[in-house]
Amino acid sequence: MMQADSFLLISAYLGAALSTGLASISAGIGEGYAAGEAAKALAKQPKSGDGLLRTMLISQAVTETGAIFGLVISLLLIFGGAGHIAGSWFKVGALLAAGLSMGLGSIGPGFGAGYTGGQACSVISRLPKESNRVTTNMLIGQALAQTDAIFALVVSLLLLYSVPNPTASTTLGHFVVKISAFLGASIAIGIGTMGPGMGIGFVTGRASNMLGRFPRERGAISRTMFLGAAVSESTAIYALVIAFLLIFFS
Repeated sequence: MMQADSFLLISAYLGAALSTGLASISAGIGEGYAAGEAAKALAKQPKSGDGLLRTMLISQAVTETGAIFGLVISLLLIFGGAGHIAGSWFKVGALLAAGLSMGLGSIGPGFGAGYTGGQACSVISRLPKESNRVTTNMLIGQALAQTDAIFALVVSLLLLYSVPNPTASTTLGHFVVKISAFLGASIAIGIGTMGPGMGIGFVTGRASNMLGRFPRERGAISRTMFLGAAVSESTAIYALVIAFLLIFFS
């Protein structure tokens, strides 16, 4: 019969696959959307090629953040020793949950950051002289969207390195409850950041679009953007709190 050590390797490898695989979905789509908008903008403003290319590459680099986090967690699961040392059934659930947390937690921010980058490229085609301001606004918006990926990264690292060891009195039921709590934490932060990540990207992307139409209203547009992003972010914080409770108090 397979022991916990064998399942450690299985959960580590499955977690690694989920981490990078899921995180790459939205990152790839978001980067492609930004590049597509940049190509369309270049056709409208050929003389703004250098600025558009710079904005596109910057937006793609930031959009890649969640996928890079997913890659880091995957490498830790495969080569960091997490699945190659003696461990308990607690850790079996934690390793799988760590990969799932990072993979799901990168989906919303990837879409949000990609949408913001695409909208910035579109704006530059209409208002090339404002490319520096638009790019700055884009970076702020993408950074806000990627905050949710950082939340997922924190939860993943906690699952990797803060799992308690069972005691001699630990029952089978306790093992099942604890593993369920770890998986629940990954689902909470993973799904809980999808909406905020996308929502913040939509807010900041539309704000960039309006800056291109009404540059004189920059102050009002920026205030509305920050307020809308802050309210959208609140639900991701709820998910983070629940994930912490499930990890440490279950």
